[in-house]
Amino acid sequence: MNEKIIRDRILKEINKKRLIRKNKESGEELKNFSWPSLFAGEEYNLGFELELSQNLKIKNQTNLIDCEKINNKSKEFLENKLKEIFDNSQNQQLIKSKEYPIIWFKNINKIENESSFQKCLLAVFDTAQNTSLFIKGEKVNLSQFILLATISTHDTSQLPNPIFSRLDCVNVDTAKPKEFFLDKYFYPILTFSFLIFLVLILLSFLQWKKDNKNPRF
Repeated sequence: MNEKIIRDRILKEINKKRLIRKNKESGEELKNFSWPSLFAGEEYNLGFELELSQNLKIKNQTNLIDCEKINNKSKEFLENKLKEIFDNSQNQQLIKSKEYPIIWFKNINKIENESSFQKCLLAVFDTAQNTSLFIKGEKVNLSQFILLATISTHDTSQLPNPIFSRLDCVNVDTAKPKEFFLDKYFYPILTFSFLIFLVLILLSFLQWKKDNKNPRF
């Protein structure tokens, strides 16, 4: 996929989210808006970076959280970062003008599994919670932001189920779907079951043959 298509897809998603937020104000619709969008593949990291370098407007609207660089940080670090983004005067001005700033969670597949950072991210990505997060005793409403996430691979199975279930994958045409247990092992289980079935039939046949050789009177 070429660079222009990737950048256009990112901008299209941003504009779609922004338009939805401008036209919707009810609580339930805001939850739909605050559902984070996922782009799977390193090409989207590169495309987003290129867009920021060449599009000053998008650059000034974007707040980057690079999960690979801050992976070893604590839950408190992420909370402080989100509070800083929320309190930022430029972001507040964008919210007032209904431009709605962006939070880009880059390389979320690099987060250490079961870490406090990951657990905090679960609440951030949860539409039932991210409209009213409480950080340091103050309410932070992430429905006023466009939430975008990227991973450096097409393989969405690198994301834990609780994280993946909270994301809306945009490039489903190129992303590798997450395989659940039965999807992943369906054919091996089917083959094994069939072999067991054949063995049972063979044993039954041998027993029948034996009984017929030695009829009981």
